[in-house]
Amino acid sequence: MLPIQAASNAAASRYFGDVSYAALLSFIVGAALIAMYILIKKPAVNDGLTYNRFPNYILLGGIISAIYTASITFLVPRLGVGNALFIIIVGQMIAALAVDHFGVFNVVKQEITTRRICGVFFMAIGLYLTKKQI
Repeated sequence: MLPIQAASNAAASRYFGDVSYAALLSFIVGAALIAMYILIKKPAVNDGLTYNRFPNYILLGGIISAIYTASITFLVPRLGVGNALFIIIVGQMIAALAVDHFGVFNVVKQEITTRRICGVFFMAIGLYLTKKQI
C-alpha cells in the first residue's frame, strides 16, 4: 500500500501546490477513519490510562509519521515512487538493526550479527537492482 499512498500523496501535493497540504489531508482522512473505527468497535482502553501519565516518547510515532508523510510526498515527484521507497526502505532496515540491537522503547533485543548485516546489505542490493536503469 505504501507505493499507492506515496503516489496519491504526491498527486495531492501537485493539486494543492505544497507538500504540507497534501500531508495534512492524508492525516485528516486517516484520523477520520480511525475515529470511525473507535466509535463503531469501541475498543477497550487500558485501565491505567487515566491514572498514569504516559511516557512522552510514545508521541514520537505521530511526529515520525508526519515527517515520513511529508518526506515521501516531497520525494516521489522528484525521484519516482520506486526510488523514493528504495531510500526509505534501506534507511528503515538500517534503523531497525539499531533499534533491535539496543532494545529501544522495550522492544525485544536482537543483537546485530554479521548475518543480519548481510541480510540488510543484500536487501539493499536487491532494491538497487530493481530500480537500476539498464
